[in-house]
Amino acid sequence: MSTYELLKNTWIYQEIKQQIDEETEQQHLAELRQMLLEIVQARFSRIAPLTKRIIANIDDHQELRALIIKISIARGEKEARERLLAIDVWGETERE
Repeated sequence: MSTYELLKNTWIYQEIKQQIDEETEQQHLAELRQMLLEIVQARFSRIAPLTKRIIANIDDHQELRALIIKISIARGEKEARERLLAIDVWGETERE
C-alpha cells in the first residue's frame, strides 16, 4: 500500500478533505448566486433586492442553476418576479 493510500485512511486526512469539500461547495454556491444576481441586475434591476434576499437562502446547486435558466429566459420583470416568488422559502409575497 502506498504512503498516499495510508494517509487517505487517516482521520486527519478525512477531516481536512471534508472541510475542503465544504468550502468548495460554499464557493460554488456563492458563484451561482452572484451569476444570478448579475443577470437580474442587468435585465430586471428593480427586483434585485428581492432576488438577493431569496437566493441567500438557497443551498442547492440544482435549484440555483434551474433558477438561473428560468430568470434568463423570463420575458419580462413580472415573469421573473413570479419565478422568484415561487421558490421564496419564507412564502412571502412582498412586492418591491
